Amino acid sequence: MKKLHLLLLSVTLCLFSACHNDIWDAIDGLDSRVTKLEELCKEMNTNITSLQTIVDVLQSNDFITSIVEIKKDGKVVGYTITFGKHDPITIYHGQDGKDGQNGTNGKDGQDGADGKDGQNGADGKDGITPVIGVAQDTDGVYYWTLNGEWLLDDNGNKLPVSGKDGQNGTNGSNGQDGADGKDGQDGEDGIDGQDGKDGKDGITPQLKIEDGYWYISYDNGATWTQLGKATGENGQDGKDGADGEDGKDGQNGADGKDGQDGDSMFQSVTQDDNYVYFTLADGTVIKIAKGTSNDQPDGDAYIDFEDFNVLKALLNMGVDINNDCYITYSEAANVDSLIFTNNTSIYLFREFKYFTGIKYFMFDKCSNLLAINLPEHIKYIENECFQSCGNLKNIYIPENCTQIGDRAFSKCSTLETVNVSTNCTSMGNSAFNSCTNLRSINIPENCIRIGDSIFNHCASLENIHIPESCSLIGAYAFNGCGSLQEISLPSTITRIEKYTFNNCSSLKKLDIPNSVYYIAANALTGLGVDTLTFPENYGSELIFDFKNPKLKTVVWNCIAFPTAYSQNNTGNNSTDYWGIGGYWQKENNSTFPPTMTTGNYNYITTIIFGEKVISLPSSLCYHMSSLKTIYSKNPIPPTCSSSTFNYCDSYVKSVYVPMESVEQYKVKWSDLADKIVGYDFE
Repeated sequence: MKKLHLLLLSVTLCLFSACHNDIWDAIDGLDSRVTKLEELCKEMNTNITSLQTIVDVLQSNDFITSIVEIKKDGKVVGYTITFGKHDPITIYHGQDGKDGQNGTNGKDGQDGADGKDGQNGADGKDGITPVIGVAQDTDGVYYWTLNGEWLLDDNGNKLPVSGKDGQNGTNGSNGQDGADGKDGQDGEDGIDGQDGKDGKDGITPQLKIEDGYWYISYDNGATWTQLGKATGENGQDGKDGADGEDGKDGQNGADGKDGQDGDSMFQSVTQDDNYVYFTLADGTVIKIAKGTSNDQPDGDAYIDFEDFNVLKALLNMGVDINNDCYITYSEAANVDSLIFTNNTSIYLFREFKYFTGIKYFMFDKCSNLLAINLPEHIKYIENECFQSCGNLKNIYIPENCTQIGDRAFSKCSTLETVNVSTNCTSMGNSAFNSCTNLRSINIPENCIRIGDSIFNHCASLENIHIPESCSLIGAYAFNGCGSLQEISLPSTITRIEKYTFNNCSSLKKLDIPNSVYYIAANALTGLGVDTLTFPENYGSELIFDFKNPKLKTVVWNCIAFPTAYSQNNTGNNSTDYWGIGGYWQKENNSTFPPTMTTGNYNYITTIIFGEKVISLPSSLCYHMSSLKTIYSKNPIPPTCSSSTFNYCDSYVKSVYVPMESVEQYKVKWSDLADKIVGYDFE
């Protein structure tokens, strides 16, 4: 039990091993911290499972066929590793530890003469960097370790990383011969051999955070053991100053010391021509041989299919040319087309890699398919190729593949990680639509097109990097990606289509590049951002509406507000009126303000106009009753009409303008003259 409690150290690795400095800068409050810790915990659990697979690969003499970098914002954060027989794995790098929380302020000194300062609050606790890994014992079995010692369960047993084969049963004794005679009697039956002993199952520790505490499970989540708090404690209050007149305030408690650098399980991953070397955080090195997925024995040799249902299906398709009920490597290599559509019986097809002549293949609605290894020569994943393969968990797209077709992996609800070929230039419409468990996917640096609805309703997708090569992001591309927290848009993007980021409620930051000039209706509705910045070129044409209750600040950098037109109910064009909150429409000769609006934007409190803004629209702030502050950076007041401030002059409290332009603004923006004050924008 003593060793089990050491896990209190190891679980804090989730805090330090995979987080980024800029994440913590944006976190405010305990709830946000716990949310981030839970996400990092998922990443740590991925590393635990991956390390377990590496040990299985080592013990089964499997080999590595490829290592592909995982990039985020252009930086390598991990690897996807593909094997000859095992499913692909994902591992992540460790990152720097984070600062401890600040100590709370010391209390004020009591009244009296020259009271002494209150003492500093105690330092916040240091971050801890444990080392979790595996090691081989004298019995040849790999076990989990923590800080170089065996990790033990409640009974003092070491925790094996992978399962151990059961022992062979003992042979039965021979029966006795019958006695001589006319007809010898049958000998007695030999005694049955004893059953082999069951092999021990491998253990996969799992971590979770609940109510601010770490928990660990050794039985696949059936039971959980509490380990300790997941968040650091505040520094203690400074002591009161001694009695005296006008005693000084006690000083702030000292900041908690920085957490030490976080180490993931994997200190490094290196390779040479023959091997890949996994160096763990404690220095242990696991060496696995490299090979190619198309390594084949003699062409006349039989393929040993892991799933008999695959062999049965291939025999029914006529792949067995000589009708001997086996399939040779040569027979597989000569196949140019395979269709398994609606074949729910197959579940493993790792031998697909030997079909080196394949040109067309289809696994649509093979709902029980768990794993498949694609041939390396594949250049195109067909439309609907793996659609509704609801048990497919991971897939590696070969390096030669340049295009993923429409709906290729749509509704693969269990798909978690996808490693896309670095040569892929196009990802089709709805390619990963409704992959609800998809957490990680790389967009290759050469990709120029991300299709409509590609990640529509991928509710678990957290972070994604879009490279500079990409010029098109389709409509509904990230619609309903409620876990998406970070995304970078390249300067090559000019349009944000309808519903692109609709209901990305966890997206805390979205930087729109200056290249964007078009944002479609509902493209940015329901975001989690509190500040939204519009670029200089935005507004040459658009249909736009954003309803984001979390939005507090709008930064408007474009030169002028657009004039938009739409069809009214008579088929004639009618002018739309624009404001910060969106647009509303004037039907025919109806009086102003119009009754048809895009909604209520009373959550926006601050508007900032950039220094290049030269004009404002009529009724700028319609339906923005929470607006309190306006900033305008242009030394020359942007032009406005007599009705520009009609709906905000009663509730705007302050208008900040360049110091040298105060009087000009009071003349040009006369409706707000009594609220205009100078501001140093430097």
